[in-house]
Amino acid sequence: MSRISIIVPVYNAEKELPECLDSIVGQKEADFELLLIDDGSKDGSWNVVQEYAKKDPRIKTYHQENQGITATRRTAVNMTSGDYIWFIDDDDIITPGSIARLTAVLDEKKPDVLWFGYSVNFMEENYSFVCTLPERTYEHTLEAVHNFFATDSFNMYWNKLYKADMLRNHDEFFPIGKDQSGDLIFNCEVFSRAGKVTVCPDVIYQYQKRSKETMVNRFLPDSEKILNDKEEGVRKMLESLGAGNDSLINDYLLREYEVFVINLFAENCPYSRKEKIRMIRNNITTPKARSVIAQAKPVNIYSKIFRTCAGTGNAGLICSTYAALSTAKNRFSGIYQAFRKLSYKGKGS
Repeated sequence: MSRISIIVPVYNAEKELPECLDSIVGQKEADFELLLIDDGSKDGSWNVVQEYAKKDPRIKTYHQENQGITATRRTAVNMTSGDYIWFIDDDDIITPGSIARLTAVLDEKKPDVLWFGYSVNFMEENYSFVCTLPERTYEHTLEAVHNFFATDSFNMYWNKLYKADMLRNHDEFFPIGKDQSGDLIFNCEVFSRAGKVTVCPDVIYQYQKRSKETMVNRFLPDSEKILNDKEEGVRKMLESLGAGNDSLINDYLLREYEVFVINLFAENCPYSRKEKIRMIRNNITTPKARSVIAQAKPVNIYSKIFRTCAGTGNAGLICSTYAALSTAKNRFSGIYQAFRKLSYKGKGS
């Protein structure tokens, strides 16, 4: 029987961590190991970890000085003993019976990667978006990659199980200093090497999305480097799969360009309008970027808005549009939330 090693990196999650751990350790019928790696938390998270470890022999714990999420995952992977590895965030939960269900699929299909369904729960809004795919096993990795990109679920690590032998002693999968692009780079490295990929349609993971996590509150000062790192990672993966000129790169970059612009209008962004326009010109309205945008297929209404706006090549117009959208999001959150709910309706399920 396949054994799953569950890794939960822990950082300042004292309030949310108990619900996460209860959803895991409550699955008594399953054989698994749970690694709780505290990454230098400044609250009471380590105390929570120790209390749970006292009660359940399946739990292993480790405490380290703060190193970031990517370094924490690297440390944890090389401590595992299971056949497959599952990364779970410290403030999310999994559905009852999910470990036994996934174990059964692993035993039957023996994939390199197992993808499963999930829900995104908007905690303050009492609304959930469910993403599932039909049950299937892909023998050609590129086809799986295309379908995962189409549902915006390729970057995610928590909706997949990975064969442990693919990850152990491969530090290059976890690039230190690249926490913001690390998830994408990690999956690019994995799928460059993966053979069989299986889809389980069950909704297994519950991503608890809180308003504090939105892009509006997360200005990333090195966004240009992040954009370049992600593009390099996707291109490298496609080349390794023999699809260097695949249209997937255009569709993917459209979304990353959109994220880049949104980041410029985060609440704590220090840039002036003039500086924002300069960055848009340098990254979004270049001939190369405009060619990508023209060929890309938007996957949702947000991408359609961005593609229409960016397609003009007018950096000032892009800046004004997203300044207005940011203002509307902050001042008229109810309207924005209703609009978002409509845009997600039916997507991915």
